Amino acid sequence: MRGVIVSKDEIRNFLKFCCVGAANCLVDFCVYLGLSYLMPIYAARTLAWAVACLFSYQVNKSWTFKAQDKGFWPLLRFAVVNLCSLGLGLVLLYVFISLGSGKILAFFLCLPFTTLANFLGYRFWSFKHIG
Repeated sequence: MRGVIVSKDEIRNFLKFCCVGAANCLVDFCVYLGLSYLMPIYAARTLAWAVACLFSYQVNKSWTFKAQDKGFWPLLRFAVVNLCSLGLGLVLLYVFISLGSGKILAFFLCLPFTTLANFLGYRFWSFKHIG
């Protein structure tokens, strides 16, 4: 039954994650938009993603999940989750743009998919040892 019912702590973690995500999204979008005028769109998307990841790792580790994990492995797991999410986001970006949405709408259409993928990856793998 535990798998069916979501605890208050899990809901709180998800809401914190969404707050961090909102800040990340703002940074990510501003960098993406600025760079998209200077370089190919997929390169801009990749660089913007990298900038947002730096912020996300520290805040999600210390505030959202209060993870006690130390050393290289949590960072490596975080990077793997984010690389998978980046891949998913780039594929979806291509699909949405191919279907006729512009680069800005496509950016926002990708968010629900990558947000859920990131949360599940962080919660159950990257920061699995919650304090």
